[in-house]
Amino acid sequence: MAGQMLKRWADALVHFEYVYLNAFLRQFHPPQWIPLLVQPSQELVHKNESFDINSIFDGFLWGVPTCRRSAEKRMMRKYGSPQWHNKLILPRKDIKVCGTCGHYHEEKCLCPNCYSKVKAETTILQEQMIKELGINPVEKEVAIVYQGEKNQFNDEFFKDNKVIEVEKPRPKWFSKNLLQKSNANVTIETSTIKPHDLG
Repeated sequence: MAGQMLKRWADALVHFEYVYLNAFLRQFHPPQWIPLLVQPSQELVHKNESFDINSIFDGFLWGVPTCRRSAEKRMMRKYGSPQWHNKLILPRKDIKVCGTCGHYHEEKCLCPNCYSKVKAETTILQEQMIKELGINPVEKEVAIVYQGEKNQFNDEFFKDNKVIEVEKPRPKWFSKNLLQKSNANVTIETSTIKPHDLG
């Protein structure tokens, strides 16, 4: 091993002499006096011997961890931390069953199945309003009346409001109190209407 290192050192000196000293001495062939001084002896070069790790290893391995990783660090890398980043797949405890349709949904969130029905009904009402009112401004309050509900209102209701009739029965989940105003500045008296025809 030492012989190989000396040979590399000699090659480096020859290259240095050829590149840098020729520029100063104006010589086109590399002189041989530097490699002769550092040429390794035949005693150090053993080409026939097999490679042995003990020739370069004196009992210590460098570039490897020198300290044992603690159990806390190993568990942190493997499983994470509940306060920081939990790597475990934990069961969810915020899944609830909808009381209306029976589908599962996250706690403190609307049921996606029920809300899809609301969005579909809202789209139908919007299309009906655009069909009858157009894009012109409406000065009166807009009221929606489903099929069979016209007899429940008096004549003043139809005078004060712009009534839009929907030619379909009211869905059971769409109670009348959903159309009441929740604004406190409204002077119209509102009464509490309980949901009807609940299945």
